[in-house]
Amino acid sequence: MQNKITAKTTKNLLSSSKELAFVDIREIGQHSKGHPFFSVSIPFSVFEIKIQELIPNKNIDIILFDENDDLSEKAYEIAMSMGYKKIFILEDGVHGWTDEGYELFDGINVPSKAFGEWVEIKKQTPHIKPYLLSKKIQKKQNIIIVDGRPLEEFKRMNIPNAICCPNMEIPLNISEFIDKKTEIIINCAGRTRSIIGAQNLINYGIKNSVKALENGTQGWFLANLELEKNQTRQFKDQKVFKKNETISNKASQLIKKYGLKKVSLKQINIFFSDKTRTTYIFDITTHSKNSRCNDLNIKNVPGGQLIQATDNFIGVQNSRIILVDEGDLIRSSMTASWLKQMGYEVYVFEDDLDYINYFFEKKSKFVIPKHQIISISEIKSYLSFNILDTRNSHDYKKLHFKRSKWISRKNLRFTNFREKRNFLIIFDDLNKAELISKDISSKYNGEIFFYEFKENEVIQFSDFLTKSSSSPKKSECIDFVYHTYKRHSGNKNHAKSYLKWEKELLQRMDEQEKRKFKVF
Repeated sequence: MQNKITAKTTKNLLSSSKELAFVDIREIGQHSKGHPFFSVSIPFSVFEIKIQELIPNKNIDIILFDENDDLSEKAYEIAMSMGYKKIFILEDGVHGWTDEGYELFDGINVPSKAFGEWVEIKKQTPHIKPYLLSKKIQKKQNIIIVDGRPLEEFKRMNIPNAICCPNMEIPLNISEFIDKKTEIIINCAGRTRSIIGAQNLINYGIKNSVKALENGTQGWFLANLELEKNQTRQFKDQKVFKKNETISNKASQLIKKYGLKKVSLKQINIFFSDKTRTTYIFDITTHSKNSRCNDLNIKNVPGGQLIQATDNFIGVQNSRIILVDEGDLIRSSMTASWLKQMGYEVYVFEDDLDYINYFFEKKSKFVIPKHQIISISEIKSYLSFNILDTRNSHDYKKLHFKRSKWISRKNLRFTNFREKRNFLIIFDDLNKAELISKDISSKYNGEIFFYEFKENEVIQFSDFLTKSSSSPKKSECIDFVYHTYKRHSGNKNHAKSYLKWEKELLQRMDEQEKRKFKVF
C-alpha cells in the first residue's frame, strides 16, 4: 500500500534540515505551467533514468506528485522495484498543494532564477542599461563585454563585440587580457548569469569596474538594438590553469571568506559509504570531451550552469556536494560559495585527480539489438505496424510518418493499438525509447522495432511524410515548455513577460522559502 502525505506536512519538511526529494513526475511542459518552489522535475517518460541521476541515495525520503491522476502510484511501484525505500505520494497531487493555499511557480529552474534576484538585491550588484552600453560601444570606450553563457548558447545571439566565456572561467581569463582601467560588462540571455557573473568578479576581488548588463540579450533586443548571431568569439588562450600561485591564493582567500570546506579522497570514500546522506560530485570545469574527469565517470557540469539550473542536477534538498576543479580550485571555490548560499553543504576537492581511479561505476546504456534496428531504406516495409513517435511533440508536428501516432509514456496506458500487429518506435532519445518499449512489452505480444529519426535522412521519402499544426493539440503537448518560449525568436511580448516573471519571483516566495537563501 502506498504511503500518502499531506501538503502541509510536506511544506514543513521542506523547511527542515532533513534530506528530502520533492518530485514532480508530470512532463516538463506541465511542470513549467506551475509547480511547488523546491520541487524537481523527473518526468514519467524518463523516470527510471532520471531518478537515479537526481536521487542517487535510495534511503532518503522521496515525495512524488502528479495531477491527481494515479500516475504517482505507478511511479511509486517502479521506484520501489528499483530499491528506493522511503517513498510517499502527495495527497491529491498538485491540487492538494494549491488547496492548502500554497503557491505554484511557472517556468523552470525557479530556485536558481530567484536566487539570482536575491543576490542582486542583497549585494546591490551594479548594472548598466542597454542604451548606455550601446553608446559606449559606439564611442569605442575602454570596455570589454563578456557573455557568461556556454558557447552553444552564445552562438544563437550575442551583444555586438561580446566574447564568450562561461561564468566561472571569467576570472581566469579576464586578467590575462585587460588593463586595470577597462570596464567589464557581463551579460547572459536574461538576468541570472549576468548578475552572478558580475558579482562573481566583484567577490573575486578584481579591481576593474564591473557591471551586469540589465536584462541581457533580451533587454538589448527590447531596446531595439541589433544582436549578432552565429559568432564564436572566445578568449584566445582559454585553457586549464594549473600551478598558478596568484590564482591559488585567490582561491584560498575565497575559501576562508565563505567558510568553505576542503575534502580529500579519503573523506570522499567516507561520504559515499554513508548511506544516510546523499552526496553528489561534479567536475565544474568548462572543457572538452577529452577531460580526465570523463574517464573517471564524474559528471561534468560547468560551475556557471550548476548555479543557473541547480535543480537539473541536484534532486535532494540539504544534500552534500563535492566540486572537482581541474586547476587551482578557483572555479570550485567560486561555485561552492554560491551553492553554500543556496543552502547546500558543499566541499572543494583538494587532492590530485590522478588519485581517483575509476571511483564511480559507469551505468550500462540501453542497446537496441541489431535485428530490431530499422534503416531508412527498410522503412516502407514497416509502415503497416503500430507506429509510435516518441520525439518531442513539436518536432512531431513539424514532420512525421503519415500513419504514426505521437505518444507520451504518460498517456500510453490510455492508448489503444491495432491487435496482432507489431510495433515500430520512432525515437531521437534512447532513454525514452527504452522505457516505452518496456511498457509495451509488459502488455502486448507484438515484436518491437526501432528507427532513429533523422530529418536529413527521411526527407528523401517525402511520400511517406506529413506535418500537422493541430495534432497533437496544444493541451496534449505536455512535453513542451510554452512558458515565454518565443522570447529568443523575435517576440517582444514573450521577452517582456519572461523578464517580468524573473523580477517578480521573490515577491511570490513566502518567508519559509526565502529562509533557504543566505547571502553573505
